[in-house]
Amino acid sequence: MQIGIMRERILIQKRVVHTDSIGNHTSSWEDFEKRWAYANHLSGSEYWAAAQVQAQASLYFLIRCDRRTRQIDTVNFRIQFRDQIYNIQAIDNVQYRNEVLKITVKSEGET
Repeated sequence: MQIGIMRERILIQKRVVHTDSIGNHTSSWEDFEKRWAYANHLSGSEYWAAAQVQAQASLYFLIRCDRRTRQIDTVNFRIQFRDQIYNIQAIDNVQYRNEVLKITVKSEGET
């Protein structure tokens, strides 16, 4: 993977659960990591595969894989890109080489 193609800045946010003094739980999003990424729309078979399961995934990001990014999951993390929030639908460790993660996302507004 050519690192030079990662020209977009993304913010990965993590859901954090807080407990107040009487035991009520509230969750909020906290900044986890800013990363350079390659961003692109899904194309061809990727798009239709997502549409078949009604995932409506619209973008994917490629980021470098390391100790921090291997913590990312589809439940407790989301991505902010160009002032829009995206929910993570799938994470792929490309070719299991621990070099690049492909994160498939959909806009938070989509159902």
